Formats: sequence, C-alpha cells, structure tokens
Amino acid sequence: MVHSVRLSQCMIVKNEEKNIRRALEWGKGTVFEQIVVDTGSNDRTVEIAREMGATVYHFTWINDFSAAKNFAISKAKGDWIVFLDADEYYSQDSTAKIIPILMRIENGSDKKARPHAVRSSLVNLDDDGRAFSTGIQDRIFRNTSLLCYHNRIHETLYNKDDSDVIVVDASKELTIYHTGYTRQVYRESDKLQRNIRILKNEVAERPDDYNAWSYLGDALFAVYLFGEAEQAYRCVIDNADRVLSEARKEAAFCSLIKLKYISNTGTEEELLDIYDKAKLSGCVSPDLEYWLGYWHYKNYIKEGAVLYFEKALQLLDQYQGGSFLDITGGLVEVYQMLFCTYRELGLVSNMIRYGVLALRLNLYQMPILQDIIHLLVKENGEIQSANLTFDFLQKLYDTTSLKNKLFLLKASKMADFPALENKVYELFSVEEKEALENID
Repeated sequence: MVHSVRLSQCMIVKNEEKNIRRALEWGKGTVFEQIVVDTGSNDRTVEIAREMGATVYHFTWINDFSAAKNFAISKAKGDWIVFLDADEYYSQDSTAKIIPILMRIENGSDKKARPHAVRSSLVNLDDDGRAFSTGIQDRIFRNTSLLCYHNRIHETLYNKDDSDVIVVDASKELTIYHTGYTRQVYRESDKLQRNIRILKNEVAERPDDYNAWSYLGDALFAVYLFGEAEQAYRCVIDNADRVLSEARKEAAFCSLIKLKYISNTGTEEELLDIYDKAKLSGCVSPDLEYWLGYWHYKNYIKEGAVLYFEKALQLLDQYQGGSFLDITGGLVEVYQMLFCTYRELGLVSNMIRYGVLALRLNLYQMPILQDIIHLLVKENGEIQSANLTFDFLQKLYDTTSLKNKLFLLKASKMADFPALENKVYELFSVEEKEALENID
C-alpha cells in the first residue's frame, strides 16, 4: 500500500525473540520501512527481524538509550518516524488511523505551526493482559535534523535549537499497549537492575536531577527495595519546587503513598503530611487520593476510605495532566470497595450506585449482584421486586446472550428469589430450556 506520507518504524532491541514478531507485525501495511537496531542480542531476535523483512543494524551498547535511539533515527528515510519498544504495539484500530492523522497534519493550512510529534495513549498490561495503568506518550514524530532524544534513560524528545516540541494530541484515537512491566518480564531479564545502575550513575553525576531521582525511586520500588525507594522519593518531594517535570513530581508523591500502602508502613499522620505537601506543590493527580483511599480501606478507616476514593473519582473526571495513572486500571476495585463500605455504613443509595458502576465494568460479580437483589427484595417485597429487579437486569445485561442468561438464572437461584428466577427462565428459548432440564 502506497501512502503520500512515508512512515519509518524504528526500534532498539536486545534479546526480544518473544516480542519481535508482534512488534513488527502491527506495522505491516502501514509503515514503508522497519529499522531494528540490535544492542547485543544472543538469542534469535536478529534472525527473526530479518525474516520479517526489517533492516537490522548493530550498535554497541554504551548505557545510553538516547544514543541508541538517535542512531536508529539516523537510518530512517521516512517523513515521519514511529518509535516503539519491542514490548509495545499499536492496537489494530489505532494502526489504521495513523496515516490519516499524519496526512491531516501535513495538509494543514499553517505550515509554520505544524506539529513535530503526535501524542498517543499508552496502556500498561499485567500478566493476564489487563490494564493496570494508563498514560500518554509522544512516539510518532517528524523526521528532521533538529529533533532527537536526550537523557541516557527515560529519554525524551527535544529540538537541538531548544525550541519547543509542538505536539498534537491524538490520545483519544491512538492507543499503544505495553507488556514490559509484567512479573514474567522482570523474572526473565535484568532490565530493572540495569536501569538502577544507570540511574544511580545519573544521580551521582547530577545530584540535582530530581527527575532521575524520581525514576530511581520507581526502579527501586519495583524490586521491593522500599527503604531505598523512599529515600529517593523523599529527595524529590523535599525539592519539589526544583523538579523540572510536573509528571515526575506528581509520580514521586503518589508513589510514596503507594509504597506506604504496599509495605504496610506509616501512620495516618505521616501520610496526611505527604498529602498536604503534595497539594501545596500543585499535585493534581487522582492517584494521590486513590492510594490514600486504599491505605485507609486497608486500615479499616471507613470514612477516610470513602472521602479519598470519592475525591479520586472526582479528580479523575477533571484530570488533564500527563502522568501515568494507576486509578484507571483499578476502577472496578474502587467501585467494589465503595460498594462494600457504603453497605457497612448503611447508605443504600450510594451502595447501589457503586454496585451498578462495578457491574458495568465487570458484569460477572456475583456477590455484588446478589447483594443488590437481596436489597431490592427487602425494600419492595418479592413480586414487585421481581419486576423492578428484572427491569434493572435488562438494562445492564444483554439478555440475548446465553452466558448472561445462565449467570442471571444462577444469581436468582442463589438469592433464593423464585419470582425473579421464573422471569429469567422465560428468557430462554425452547431448545435452551430443554438443555437446562437435561443438565438438571
């Protein structure tokens, strides 16, 4: 397929034989060339890349991601470059939109103000393929002599003439999926230890680089070195007014509270002191309240859990920053915890509200559905409740789906609700009823 915009796909790799096929496959038919820069693989990465038609170059690793990436960029012939890691890929739907977006940019009326880069959403996936955090990344950019990467690790784009990098936000249209933070990846590679070594060298050479201190805290946190990670985060928050990146500053505050939750350390007074400092420094990330809510929930402080979870949800609706967010991958759990807490507090309307929100994200949560059914029976009586509950269920569930009908039938049986069970049973076809009778 020939496009009026030529897009080069670049990546740097080392021992990525498990990921390289998918990393190259998504771009087939969209990019006009695929450039793979190998930094010292001893597996089949290079062989597979060549089999798939990529042009492979070799670069001696010098503990500098920007140097390797800039070498890859120097080999690109396209008008634009897309630079993803081997453990990242665009969704099929997003891939189809990339060239049209670039064509809109190139055909824009104001040639002087044309963007240098295109912003995408990035979704981090866990071992089960579920999203656990989201953020934004600028991975598609114009191929010019001025634009390149800097920083040895956690590299970012910049213009050599120090002018601003103009970015067009396509994060609602383009989504990158990232699998590189899974436990399996960490077990099979030394990526974290490598990152820790590089970052420790960075802060030793430039102790006032608080972005690097923040990243170091993250790497130490990931290998459960909680004490060292806390020291790194404290270095950042004690110098919050000197941190160049707002996202990195917010990450340090949020991660410190997250650390306190996961390590089960710290008093409420200590956490609230961190929280107050974060707010004074301008932190608007909803993850701050999210992890504070988790800490209160874990410590059975119901009112505190409700207060901070509710604040986190409100801030999430308003958030326009660039930080990675844990709360986006944990919404189901937040709704579940609010549902349980409001149930214990006896606040029925709030309980039902969050139960419904939880079910909308995951329909097959039997305990929540049973609690709502029991509540409706208690409030309205069996017959009236059967009608109300049935109407409620039909708004949530596609009742033409056999899986859903079987789930609802089981829920009504477990709730000991014969009137509702009869109404659900009538949803089944004659053939389905016969099959049910044979199972019974």
